Amino acid sequence: MDLKLHDFVCFLYKNNMISVHDLQRDDENGFLNRLKLQKYVYLAQTSLKNNFGYEYNIYNNGPYSPELANYYYENIDFKRISSDVMNRNWQNNDKFTDRFLSLFKDKDPNWLEVAATLVDSINYCENEQESLDKVYVIKSKYSSDFIENIWNELKEKDLVHYETGPKLNSLFSIF
Repeated sequence: MDLKLHDFVCFLYKNNMISVHDLQRDDENGFLNRLKLQKYVYLAQTSLKNNFGYEYNIYNNGPYSPELANYYYENIDFKRISSDVMNRNWQNNDKFTDRFLSLFKDKDPNWLEVAATLVDSINYCENEQESLDKVYVIKSKYSSDFIENIWNELKEKDLVHYETGPKLNSLFSIF
């Protein structure tokens, strides 16, 4: 069973991982909450195979979905989310949410940005070193040690790995 986006947003809000009321704010808190939501949805789709149906492209702060942005700018119902969380009127998939919390609960926006970019890089790079080299370049504001530590953490948790054979997506590489 895939968790629906509304239920996932309720889950994130309930666990203090995002503030839904800040998503549309035009300030740093708004930006950070939008960034976290983008990365949480991306990581849930790619690493935990929960299909929300959003397509992502690489952007300034890592993988980004314009369709998801449209959702939180135009369609999100803050009152319903708050009410649903308060009244426990939303669906939860305990196996998925427990795993998600264990992987991503205490991660800051910088970690999420780099982690999502690293996970995305395996779609375009042939091996670990190529992924790291590409991410060092596009995330040059972060130290190579920071990026490598995140890569190692993702590997340790089996969230990134390489299969043998050429990448079909390499034709579409944005790097």
